[in-house]
Amino acid sequence: MKKTVKRIICSLLALLLVCGLTACGGTKSVDPKTCTYDEMVDYLTAKGYISKDAAAVDMLTTEGYITDNTGGDIPYAPFADKAHDYDGLWLMWWDSATPSEAYTNCFKNLAMNEGTIVYMGGAAVLETAAYNGNFAIAFGEGYAQKDAVTADFQALSQK
Repeated sequence: MKKTVKRIICSLLALLLVCGLTACGGTKSVDPKTCTYDEMVDYLTAKGYISKDAAAVDMLTTEGYITDNTGGDIPYAPFADKAHDYDGLWLMWWDSATPSEAYTNCFKNLAMNEGTIVYMGGAAVLETAAYNGNFAIAFGEGYAQKDAVTADFQALSQK
């Protein structure tokens, strides 16, 4: 009787441990080459890099994200297919399945430009922290988790 109770308790503990580990490590990984923008946002939110109450600021229509090299003629630009600032974490995406002008002119040359988005031949630029698959990330002043996000983001395609 004692052995049976002991086995049942051990089995239950093992089951709880497996369930607990699954729940704790339950952040579903994404493939930056194939996932959607929303899937990447969900992933970064689940990891705690984007707060659940963060308001997304459209970087493509808001001044202050690109460095204008024309003297003020380009305060903002459509350099990506989608780009939002989530309280300092800047997430950019290009649709490789339906290549846009932003994909052809900016994203395809990201590697050649050492991670810098170059818009209109250099009229405007944006330094990224990392790029992977169809995504790039950058950070605003004061974003606290830069190193953790960058390391996680770069490792995604290797998982």
